[in-house]
Amino acid sequence: MNRQTKKEIRRLAVKILVAVLALGLAFWGYAFVYRGKTEPPAKYPVTNQDAAVYSLRGQIQMLSQQEELNTFAFEGRKKEKEYGTYIIPGLRYTRTFLNAEGTKQAVCTSMTPQGLAVTDEYVLVSAYCHTEKHNSVIYVINKETHRFIKEVVLPGLPHVGGLAYDLEHDMLWYSSNTNGIAQAISIKMDVLRDYNYADNHMPVQVNQTCSLYGIVRDSFMTFYKGCLYVGCFNKYTESTIARYAVDSRGDLVNTFNEELGMMFEMAVPLDYSTISEQAQGMAFYDDKLLLSHSFGILPSRIVFYEQSDKRLYVNENSARSYRMPEMIEQIVVEGDELYVLFESGAYAYRGYAGNVVDRVLKLNLIKMEESYQEEY
Repeated sequence: MNRQTKKEIRRLAVKILVAVLALGLAFWGYAFVYRGKTEPPAKYPVTNQDAAVYSLRGQIQMLSQQEELNTFAFEGRKKEKEYGTYIIPGLRYTRTFLNAEGTKQAVCTSMTPQGLAVTDEYVLVSAYCHTEKHNSVIYVINKETHRFIKEVVLPGLPHVGGLAYDLEHDMLWYSSNTNGIAQAISIKMDVLRDYNYADNHMPVQVNQTCSLYGIVRDSFMTFYKGCLYVGCFNKYTESTIARYAVDSRGDLVNTFNEELGMMFEMAVPLDYSTISEQAQGMAFYDDKLLLSHSFGILPSRIVFYEQSDKRLYVNENSARSYRMPEMIEQIVVEGDELYVLFESGAYAYRGYAGNVVDRVLKLNLIKMEESYQEEY
């Protein structure tokens, strides 16, 4: 090979490398930047009810690559409707409003699912507009038929990272934040049941808006044994869960205490627990605390902890951990079932997420515990 040929090969190699880098940068710009800041045009003026990416068969085939997850989610569920799954509606189009006052009807194409709650009647999923243009919403899904019923538009643009249902008072809570102050906001379920987008022409009426003392962000929540538990997401450091009391009407108990630095009434925690970083959701199962953990495109995990008086739920104290697809969000326990929500089906993420899950899954908690006992 002469010198001229070697030079031509080097030039060609450099050109190929430059082309690969250019394509990589173009993909990164489109998938990670453009899709996160831009909404595609809405083709229909209603909330879509079909899956954003996968058919049921396609979703099962994709997730069956993870044998353990396939066992927990689909094994023995053939007779259940949709194999026990619930399509997350609205990931392509969602009826909402263009501003907090709800004066202009609009369709959002970048809704990102965050919170999950389960009642006797419904599976409820909260979502926020990724481009921060539209009001946040709660999707109401019939628990028995698995069909989408309606969207409930919330006041403003909260991140709605968590939902929590208080069965005793028939009250739904969602997480919010105003001016850097964590908040919990409640809606009476009768109000939610009666809400109709076309008739109301405005966001749903809330019951109580309560500022939370002692926690930086209201990132996720759950309701357990008469108390509202609120957790804070931190990327790289340990975080906290705070437990708040509710009164006989189902409202959070407010206190005004100048010695604590309060300038207005706030709910003060009964106690705190320490948790590991990157927590996205929590739930209680028998004598265990379950936490879902996720950050970016890294694999998610669901971690089981034995409850203790020390209330220290960090990685080294975990009883067992299960690997999940990326971008897990809230989890909810009902009986021996664990309902699991992912945000990877949102427009901003499904362009690069390796394992898109555009349905709420149900995991069999008995099988999860049995698999751990067999392993050890």
